[in-house]
Amino acid sequence: MSSIRARNINHPEHRENLKSDKYHIIREAMLTALHASSWMPFSELEDKVRDHLQGQAVPKSLFPKPGSVRWYCKAVQLDLEARGEIERQPKKSPLRLRKCRES
Repeated sequence: MSSIRARNINHPEHRENLKSDKYHIIREAMLTALHASSWMPFSELEDKVRDHLQGQAVPKSLFPKPGSVRWYCKAVQLDLEARGEIERQPKKSPLRLRKCRES
């Protein structure tokens, strides 16, 4: 099984090994949900990712443990930020995100 060496915007020296199939599913769901024109709270993004997984009939066995979707959402979010694909709203809490540009 191949893996992605995901980056972390908060810790540039750190890399997290993520299963590539899971990474790409979560990445697609996040980039589908986010828009460059508006900010979205992370909690709402996580809900949209879950809805996307259900809509795409992703087997529950791919993310079997409670919290595994949340963990992958966070890991992919940090990687996408590090790659400049999404950004966080500065000095706002809770965390809000958007695409850097529409694709």
